[in-house]
Amino acid sequence: MLEKETSVATSFTNSVLHHILNGSDDNQARSIVTTFLSTLLHRILERDQCYFREEDSSVIIVKKILKASSGRELLRALTETVVKLEKIPDTPLIIDGIDKLGKEGAQFLQKFCSKAIVNPKFKALLTCRPDPQIKEIVDGVLCIEYNKERQECLNSLLHDDTRYDKISKEHKGSLEWLWTHEKYQKWSSSERSSLLYIEGKPGSGKSTLAKYFWENLMGEEQNTSSSIIVKYFYTLRGTTLELTHENMLRSVLYSILKQDETCFSLFQSKFREFRSSNDSKWPYTSLQHILSSLASHPFTKRLYLIIDAMDESEENDRREIIELLCRLCAESQSCIIKIFLASRPVPQFNHVAEKGHHVIRLQDENEKDISKFARSFLGPDLDLPPEMLDQATEYIVEKAQGVFIWVYLVKEKLFEYAERGCTKKQIFDFLISLPTDLEEFYRDILCELEKREEPDIKDGFRMFRFVLFAYRPLRLQELRHALAIPDDPDVEFLTSDESFEEDLIQGIDKRVVHCGGNFLVIKGLYEDRSVHLMHQTVREFFLLYNTPVTGFFNRPTAMSRFRMSYGDSHIRISITCFRYLMLCAANTSLEKDLPNVDSWIPKHFDAYAKYLNERPFINYALSHLTQHI
Repeated sequence: MLEKETSVATSFTNSVLHHILNGSDDNQARSIVTTFLSTLLHRILERDQCYFREEDSSVIIVKKILKASSGRELLRALTETVVKLEKIPDTPLIIDGIDKLGKEGAQFLQKFCSKAIVNPKFKALLTCRPDPQIKEIVDGVLCIEYNKERQECLNSLLHDDTRYDKISKEHKGSLEWLWTHEKYQKWSSSERSSLLYIEGKPGSGKSTLAKYFWENLMGEEQNTSSSIIVKYFYTLRGTTLELTHENMLRSVLYSILKQDETCFSLFQSKFREFRSSNDSKWPYTSLQHILSSLASHPFTKRLYLIIDAMDESEENDRREIIELLCRLCAESQSCIIKIFLASRPVPQFNHVAEKGHHVIRLQDENEKDISKFARSFLGPDLDLPPEMLDQATEYIVEKAQGVFIWVYLVKEKLFEYAERGCTKKQIFDFLISLPTDLEEFYRDILCELEKREEPDIKDGFRMFRFVLFAYRPLRLQELRHALAIPDDPDVEFLTSDESFEEDLIQGIDKRVVHCGGNFLVIKGLYEDRSVHLMHQTVREFFLLYNTPVTGFFNRPTAMSRFRMSYGDSHIRISITCFRYLMLCAANTSLEKDLPNVDSWIPKHFDAYAKYLNERPFINYALSHLTQHI
């Protein structure tokens, strides 16, 4: 590293000194050379007074001086020479990458700037990477921080993708067929931009495959270590933003710009328009324009776009987005763009295969994976004998029809049944008795929940309401606090902390499992654990045909104790939010310790802040109350 810096310093000194001499008259040039060499000579004689011989000519002395001087010594001598100049010559100067010179470069720049300011005719262009020391030196000089604007642009595009971490990982050994699939290999090996469409039935494992592809692409494919790889997972289970095309574009463009700063020129003009408009969010058309312009950018590496669950996106403009992605592949001339897109069958995709893109139907490919998964619990956990194991596996593969989520439910039900104590033949017969249709399976689970005690049904009903209609997934402790607030407008509500604490559920995780059956799952770790529907098909089971007009009467749950309407659900959640805020405002547990709010001093604010920190549902209530009203 020191040798590299020395080499750079030597080249830099030679170039700048040559530039100064060219802009000086003969007398000035002699004075500059004399000062420069004298400075170097003085340093050499301090080290070795016998370095020169009496018979050395002036030419030999100059050569010896330059040979004995390191790059750093040359740069220091240049700095001292600049200090003694009366003024910097008028000729323009361009210095690129001055940060590479280290401490000596900064010292030179400081002296150089102090001289350059005196000459109003002098022009110089300096470039460097972000460096606090250099930034301080050029303070007051006209400065363009290229990366600062890029970072501001990145900040304006930033959005968290909450869906990805909630997607189940693949069963060990499954999905490996992807890398050798004929259509995948044609898509991957081609030096042309193209789209790979993974079409799958509900519950067939599309999102798991998309996550698997994202996590294993660099390890399975050669020459992808330098590729730009970005992802976006649409979802109806997160915030409303996560199903919008606008948010997908923001997220994708953010990831591309973060990984490759060379494409900032494509963003710059639209970003400046957005910034000057003072709008709170990017114009949709600007985002589309930037993505389209990627086709003409000369990326030196491949660009992979991984987009999952397009069927869960908002239907408005879905066809337009799909056509934009196809056009991006068709028009890219200077780069290779590979789009990996997973979705249920939707009408907007009917033309994809016709346009020469590649299509893999997941339910036709995952029989072996389902077989492996079935054997992983039928054999080791349930200990079925070989012949019965084969029969059970074949039955599950046949009835699953490519739907992994059905196999997962079968596993859970077989485990529950086996825990009662039974013979292996009884386990097999129970397997055969289970519904083979996913909706029928859900009906059976719902019937089981309805047979439970009234408090269980009441808590389960409210849990489903929050999971289905809240504007984001609730963490366990948020749900625990929400359930302690009565949402019936006819039930009296006491704004008492003592009463509230008595109604808090102990063991909320166990309560969710018990009251939610197989429909609800807890995902995440520690304080971030949150409650979700097991799968998107559960949401459809509860809300099928649900609109403000039809209500709940056409849904599979129409005659269920768990039937709920859109309007009533939002009213009940808004009551919960409002009453929770009333509880926090009353803070009855602090009444004795706090004076009237007009008399509060810092310690009172601290006490109240501590109180609010122990009320986890307050953030949701404050953020989303008005949306539920």
